[in-house]
Amino acid sequence: SKSLLVPDVEKFPGHIACDSESKSEIVVPIFAGGKIFGVLDVDSTEYASFDEKDGHYLEKLVSEISNSLK
Repeated sequence: SKSLLVPDVEKFPGHIACDSESKSEIVVPIFAGGKIFGVLDVDSTEYASFDEKDGHYLEKLVSEISNSLK
């Protein structure tokens, strides 16, 4: 599974706000042993703060985390 870019959290169905100032977010799944282990969830106080480039580099970071969980 890939990263999920949410440019406006107020328009995302089922969004659970952990901070009332959050306007956008990127969520990257973390896998361990072929199963979902958790997610890296980064919020921003600005709309549309994240793009595919952010997703690419965060996925690389999460891949390193996943490799250490095996």
